[in-house]
Amino acid sequence: MDEKRKLKFILYAFLLLMVVGIVGYMVLLDVPFVDALYMTVITISTVGFGEVGRTSSQSELFSVLMIFLGVGIVGYALSTVVAMFVEGKMVDLWKGKKMNKRISALHDHYILCGSGEIAKVIIESFLEKNLDFVVITDKQDDLDDLSHHDILVIEGQATEENILKAAGIDRAKGLIASLDSEVDNIVTVLTARNLNKEIYIIANSTTKSGREKLSKVGANKTLSAVEISGRRMASLMIKPNIISFLDVVTRMGDVELDLEEVFVKTDSYLENKTLLEAQIPSKTGLMVLAIKKKEDGKMLFNPPIDYTFQLGDVLIVLGREDQVNKLRNLGDERK
Repeated sequence: MDEKRKLKFILYAFLLLMVVGIVGYMVLLDVPFVDALYMTVITISTVGFGEVGRTSSQSELFSVLMIFLGVGIVGYALSTVVAMFVEGKMVDLWKGKKMNKRISALHDHYILCGSGEIAKVIIESFLEKNLDFVVITDKQDDLDDLSHHDILVIEGQATEENILKAAGIDRAKGLIASLDSEVDNIVTVLTARNLNKEIYIIANSTTKSGREKLSKVGANKTLSAVEISGRRMASLMIKPNIISFLDVVTRMGDVELDLEEVFVKTDSYLENKTLLEAQIPSKTGLMVLAIKKKEDGKMLFNPPIDYTFQLGDVLIVLGREDQVNKLRNLGDERK
């Protein structure tokens, strides 16, 4: 951030001035370190206390130079700090430090690269699901807006290793590359994959060739927002009733239904039960649409009633959020 760089510049300039002053007085006045430090301080501060050692024309000219430099640096420091207080930048720096501490404590979180229109929709979904996530953006307006709403955000380019590391790439569960430039998305995916071999990466592409490149550099899934929107518009015109049903499923309509994942855990209610024995529809009101089998990773659509749940299976269910939570609670109970 600019404010951090300013403060660092002031600190380094002041330390350099002190070092130059101490060394200069030790040489010109032939005095020990403490006396040289004393001379440097009273010269920079212009307090007018008595000098030590035998002065010379060289030492006097050096003192004049130190006074001008000291007044300049101290004046710049005071004006900068006062301006930062008036503009609220000091508070922003404090919030930024606090935010970095919160980010460093995250585990199994998500990283969202970009802050455009697609990213805003993703952020709303993450907030709705109460997920832990970090946004990376180099747009100052979006940075201020996100931090104002207490959303964890890092300023910088997602293509840079140090920025991804600051976002906790080594501890993250997933990353979404939704930058405006497809080239930036490719570089981001490549960098992220090199930093974390296990992270799940989804990237936005604008061209067919870009989709292939994103997959080659490490993206698990690639999507084209333009293509999806175009296909949806065409389908809405050609098959309006089917799209209306999909709107319900994807929570774009008035009915609050959603597709959710439910895992079969160790010693849970579902483990080693058949779909018929589990009685999921009667106990929760949910519809089981598919099961992703742990043994081979394949998706079993419209599973038969005699299918036996195994540890690690994933149920794809359709229903309200409270119904999904009820099934998860059943799964956590030992029967």
